[in-house]
Amino acid sequence: MPVAIKNLTARPLFVSLNSGTNLRLSSGEVAGQVPDVELKNNSKIEKLISQRAIAVESQTKKAIAAHATKPAAHSRKKG
Repeated sequence: MPVAIKNLTARPLFVSLNSGTNLRLSSGEVAGQVPDVELKNNSKIEKLISQRAIAVESQTKKAIAAHATKPAAHSRKKG
């Protein structure tokens, strides 16, 4: 099930995932739809959680669908 990772600090963070990729999260930024397998048995993620640098929340199908149907906040009309 996908999870969302939120940066709770005032500075940018790099979060290392199990696949070897890194997420860069600005202050307060949320990375949604991260597979939970990327976080399992990951000591770096556990350390960031224990330091209260990030928050991890599971996402339900309703939340994912609602997020996908929202219009883009920064869309501009060309004209």
